[in-house]
Amino acid sequence: MALIEEEAALLRGKNLQLSFQVESMRYLLEENNRLEELLDFQRESKMTILPARVINMSASPYLSSSLSIDVGLESGVEENDPVITPKGIIGKTTIVGDNASIVQMINDVNFRLSVRIKPSGSTGIMRWLDGGLYLIKEVQKNANVNIGDKVVTSGFSDIFPNDLPVGEVVNITDERGRFQKSVVVQINENIGSIINLFVIVDQ
Repeated sequence: MALIEEEAALLRGKNLQLSFQVESMRYLLEENNRLEELLDFQRESKMTILPARVINMSASPYLSSSLSIDVGLESGVEENDPVITPKGIIGKTTIVGDNASIVQMINDVNFRLSVRIKPSGSTGIMRWLDGGLYLIKEVQKNANVNIGDKVVTSGFSDIFPNDLPVGEVVNITDERGRFQKSVVVQINENIGSIINLFVIVDQ
């Protein structure tokens, strides 16, 4: 009986070890795929983009949201440079040091982004609403906007180039007593889990 219990304990230990190995391999595979996506994006981009890595993140949904990245003046970064991932807008640089920069994130309560809704071409100013949701107010009521429409940068900004991906329309409501409507957008990127990103330089 004792021998059987000992063998069972050994098997449980081996199974646990195998589970750890499988989980480790899965993580490495996901990490490899993520890095391949970043490399492909950098190779295919028509913009001059500088790879960067997040070194610190400070986010509060009610105050300001920012992160620090490991590139700065010595790498060609300037104030108000757009910060992106392959999926979309992350924010813009606000303070730039020699070898590090602070980025104001898109979910900062003071961040505003000029956007366009495809395919209608309707434009508006997008701001953070809650979690991964963002709000575009004062869209013309007769604009042909539908759930699932893509949202991109409008090109009207001096900071963000035209047609960068932002998110997708998930809700539309009429503004009471007005000839306009509000559009709720789910952004493409999960900004709380960002590790690698890019800074658009030399625009």
